[in-house]
Amino acid sequence: MHTQPALKDWKVSVINDNCIKISIDPDLPLEEISIKVLGSERNLLDMIKPESFEIEFCAYTGRPMFVELHTSSGVSVKYVEGSGKDFYRNDN
Repeated sequence: MHTQPALKDWKVSVINDNCIKISIDPDLPLEEISIKVLGSERNLLDMIKPESFEIEFCAYTGRPMFVELHTSSGVSVKYVEGSGKDFYRNDN
């Protein structure tokens, strides 16, 4: 068990246009984790205190999203791959 979050310790993916899935490695102590879901301007959309290692978050923003995983020992940030796909659309 460790408390320093690394990129390999968790992943976040798009389920559909409205929802993302956050998966946390069970090796991280769940009671020390908090999660921030951020919008395209890194504005706070929601703060989550997870009760399990698999979390679904639903809120349509139409823009890119980021997720921060916080523990008592550090922070890890990821872009939600596939979020904001219409925002990045290239009509050329």
